Parts: sequence; structure tokens; C-alpha cells
Amino acid sequence: MKNDEDLRNPEKENVNTEQETLCKMQAEERDLSTQVPIPTSLSSRTKINTRESINNDIRHRVRNAKASENAIFIPAKPNPTIADLSNKAVAVYARVSTKSTEQVSSIENQTKYYTEKINQSPHWEMQEIYSESKSGTSIKKRTEFQRMLRDAKDMKMDLILCASVSRFARNVADCIEQVRLLKTMNPLHPIGVFFETENLYTLDPDSNQRLSIHAMLAGWESATRSGRMIISYNQRICTGQYPVLDLLGYRHTIDGKLIIQQDEARTVRYIFLAFICGYSYQQIADVLTQKERKTLNGRTDWNTGMVRNIMWNERRWGDLHARKTVVIDYAEHIVVKNDNIRDAAFVPNHHEGIVTPQIARAAHLVAASGKSLKNGIPQMRVIDKGRLKGFISICPFWSGVDDEAFQEVSRSVYNAEEYDLVGQEANILSGNAHSNVEYMQFSQYEVPYGVFFITRNTPTLTISPKSICFNSASHNKLKHSQYVEILYHPILKTIAIRACDINHPNAILWESNGKAIMTLHTNAFTDAIYERTTWNRNYRFRFRGIPRERLNSMIIFFFLDEPQILLGKRARQRHCDELSTQTKHISYTEGTSDTDRLKKGELVYAYPDAWDQKRMGRIYPLHRRRDQLINTISQEDIAETGIEVENPLIGSIPSQTEVKEELDQLLLSM
Repeated sequence: MKNDEDLRNPEKENVNTEQETLCKMQAEERDLSTQVPIPTSLSSRTKINTRESINNDIRHRVRNAKASENAIFIPAKPNPTIADLSNKAVAVYARVSTKSTEQVSSIENQTKYYTEKINQSPHWEMQEIYSESKSGTSIKKRTEFQRMLRDAKDMKMDLILCASVSRFARNVADCIEQVRLLKTMNPLHPIGVFFETENLYTLDPDSNQRLSIHAMLAGWESATRSGRMIISYNQRICTGQYPVLDLLGYRHTIDGKLIIQQDEARTVRYIFLAFICGYSYQQIADVLTQKERKTLNGRTDWNTGMVRNIMWNERRWGDLHARKTVVIDYAEHIVVKNDNIRDAAFVPNHHEGIVTPQIARAAHLVAASGKSLKNGIPQMRVIDKGRLKGFISICPFWSGVDDEAFQEVSRSVYNAEEYDLVGQEANILSGNAHSNVEYMQFSQYEVPYGVFFITRNTPTLTISPKSICFNSASHNKLKHSQYVEILYHPILKTIAIRACDINHPNAILWESNGKAIMTLHTNAFTDAIYERTTWNRNYRFRFRGIPRERLNSMIIFFFLDEPQILLGKRARQRHCDELSTQTKHISYTEGTSDTDRLKKGELVYAYPDAWDQKRMGRIYPLHRRRDQLINTISQEDIAETGIEVENPLIGSIPSQTEVKEELDQLLLSM
């Protein structure tokens, strides 16, 4: 009895019968030694005779076979050809690999040629021409090719014309797969591709092997071309013939020189100067869009990515970096940063820059500082006289500083003799050197370190690798000022904080709407401190503040050589030993191997291990010397603003006033 599937498909029974018959015939014609078992007990001669008898039976059956008199022979259709007379909707796929003038001409020629070819055929009707300028190694980014496949799925065409297999695809797998897909996606409506150069029609069953060979050759051609380009690039770099292209603000000559285009250069220069003044990428893009400034491709709608790419391209300030990226998979177009994968070259001062390297560096440092800088580049100021001499006014959000820059700026206000004295003073105050001053009656007395007596009412500063944090007592001591200024002396390893007004160039918002701002994000500043003090970056450090008030002026000092070490959750995850004593001492500099020895669930305070070595605190003469340093400060010292100096990390750039004036002129000229 036939099942439901057999009733739905009446041809299934015939198909199965044909397959079964064919299988039986093939089995009989195979090696009989494997099809007809012969008892192993027979002799060799008997086995040979048995096998020969079976073969004779097969020969006899084949020789005497005759077709039935009532059988009707049904011949197969002839193989499809491109020249059959059936009506066809014909599509054309035309592709070139670049957008050069010659290739654009090639696209136009292909379009004209195939339009005339289809119009001259009485059985063909033009469906559509799909043309694009994309690489042929991968079909993923070829939008017209993908659209053609979607139209083919909807059976909008019967035939696709293409100049050659290499135009269709240079990837063997892609080529064969897409041809198979066109042939089978609609079994009752197969779509063939005719490759004119190879005279190959894919619906012809005899074309499969030829297609595989041509696709393989196309892939080999693509791989060979990629290899030739790599070798050519290597040779050009080694011989100083660096490849250059046109870019916004420049045009290149035949000998590889870059010539500034003055009108486009205004756009480039505006981007750098606006960033120095504190504009964001989006704000700059909005201005350029409003002014309808053209990109290299003629676009007038700008976005943040376009602005960022211009600002970080080294050619805008005169350098040349050849081969910054490389293609590691030509078929999939996978591009990666050239991290010594292939030969490259960097040529400083290769050509005239639209901006100076100093302006470019300043803009990049502003970008690295994030959104915290509202007014662009902060001033670098250092106090050049009084008790605060050598202290630097800092903007803690500014990334354009490091330990060497702080050292150089602080050193700049001292002569050689003064600098040596300050260095000696710093070593004495930190206990790393002996003082020549002796207080006979107290020479062996010690004063406990101030951090042992931190209470809720003690001003404190906590430093971590990415931030600094002041407690509420610090806000109370500064009488809840809205803005403050942070001072730093890298030689004395001392931080000071004092009130200031909103117009101070390095003013920091300290309180907003009556709410104290406790934490400031200070990556570059704290990096410099950790480098200078060689602290272990796994720890946070808290310092006691020593306030000094003169009339209505207040300043708080934090000495970085008296730390309270904070061991929190992260440290607990790294270490498991416990301290048995109430007071904990650890090694806290880089390269030490002491564990934190913490108890779970609690914040543990620890102190430098040197404090646990036969002494309880600071030698009294050193303590008194430090007190003299801060007790003799005057109101004039606290109010001293210092002088503006050049940032060693940047170099000489125009002042903020000069930059703003040029920005206004650039806007008027656009």
C-alpha cells in the first residue's frame, strides 16, 4: 500500500525503481570476488573456475539482451547553450577594481557594449546592469553583486552576462558557490552565467570542470598580484620612494612631494586650533558642516570620525609614516596595524606641515585628557619666589605632564646652588640624609608620625593611580570655597591646596550647589607622583593635611613621605596572609614582594616597613625643621600666583589669546 508521501509524489515509485535497478546492475558488474562469496575451503583452482563461470553468465546475459518491442525511447534534452532560441531576461554584471579614470571608462565601455549586444539579440531583453568599483577577492562588500543575487532569487532574470570569471569573483570557493546557488536556488528556474572571455556557460553540464579551472586561475592571479604589490611596496620603501596620495590639504606630485592647498589647509588648521581651545570633535564637525567645508571627496556633512582622522594623521604636521597598516588576508580584506609585520618607514620633516608638531602634540594631549578640560590647554605656572618657590600650579585633569616635566619646570626657578640646597633639604626632611643642625637636648627624641593620629576632623588627601580624593574636613578648613588650586613640588614631594576664584587659569570646581566634590580623576598627575615616589600601584595612600591660616588666607600641605597605606578589596584578592599585630607595616614601593596580609571584609591600614625598625617616628630635629618650613609662610606667600612657563612636553605654541584670534580669522575666511 502506498503511503501519503507516495500519493503526493506519484513519480517517487518510478524514481526508486530506476535507482534500485541501476544499483543491481552495477553490483553485478563489479569484481565478483567481493560480490559473490566463495567458500575459503575450496582450492585455488576451484575458486578460479567458479569465478570464471559467474563471469560467463554475465557476458551471456548482456549479449542476448534485447529491448522490448513496445518500449518507447525518450531522448534527453540537448545541453543548454547560450545560443538557444528561448526568450530570456538578461542581466549584466560589470566590475572594476578601482575608481581611477581609466577604470570608470572601462565601466562605461562595458555598459555600452552589453547594451548593444542584448538589443541586437531578438530573444534577449535587458533586465538590468549591475556595475560597481570594488575589489573582486570577496563578495561580502560588493553591494551590487549582493543586490543581483537577491533579484535572481526573485527570478527577475534568466541569464547573467559577465566579461570574465575574474570579474565575477577571484575567490575559487566564492565563484563556484555563487554559480551553484544561481543554478539551484529555484530548481525550475535555473539562472546561468555566461563568461564571455572564457566562452563558458554555467548551465552546460560540461562547464563545471572548466569553471573550476578558470576560478582557480583567477584566484591564483589575485594571490600573485597581492604578492607583487607587497614586493613592490618593500622595494619602494627601501629605496626611499614612499607612496603618497592626495589628502585634504595636500596634493601629491609625480615625484612624491606633498604640496599644501591653501583653501583646504584652512579646514585642517581650524580643526587643530579649535581642539586646543577646548572644542570637542562633535562641535568642530558641526561648525565645518555649517560652513559647508568640503572634504577631499567633496562632501560637506562632517562627523566626529572624519575630524579625528584628520587630527591624528601625521602628514598634517609634516611627518610621513609609510605603511602604517597591512592587509594580512587579501581574500577577506583583513587589515591590521603594521606591528613589524612588514617593512615600514617613518620620515620626520618629510614635507611642510599645515600645523607645527608642537600644535599637533598639544591637540593630542588635550584629546587624551578627555572631556574634563573645558578651556583647552591649561597654563603651566610655577611660583618663582617666597616660601612656595618651586611649587607648580597644576590642572589635575591635564594629560600633558609627567614626572620629568614637573622636575624641569620646578628646577627652572632655581639657580644651580639653590637647586642643590632644595634637594638636600628634601632628603633631610624625608629622613634620607642627616642635618648639620643639632639640637643637643632633643637629638635622640622622636615625634610620632602624624598619620597615626588621623581623625574625622583631620584634613586628608588619598591618592590612587587614577584619582585623588579630599575628605570633608579639607572642605571645612578651606571654608567651603567654590574653587581651589592645587600646587605640587616634585622635589620636596609635597602637595598644597588653596582657595582661588573662577578666573584663575587652573581653577578646580571644589563645591557645586553646596555639595562638596571629593574625588578628582587625575591619571597623568598621579602617574607622575607614583613614578617619582616609586610607590606600588596596587595600593592607595592617605596623607594628613597640615593647614596654615594667615588672616583670611588658608593653605593645606600634604607631605608625601608620611603615608598611610590603604589595603582594600583588590589587595585582598591578591594576598591571603594575616597580620598578627594591630599595627601593620609593609613594603610599599615597586618591586617589593611583601603581601598585604589582610583579613576578609575589612579595610586595613598599613604603614611603611621602615617605620617598624627600632624607631617610632620622626627624629625631633627633622620634625622641627619641617615645622619651620611651613610655619614661616606668610599671607603674601599664600597669595603668590607665580609665572607662566613653557610646557616641556609640548614646546613653543601660540598663547590662548593668539589661538582664539586666528580661529576667528579662519571662520571669517571660510
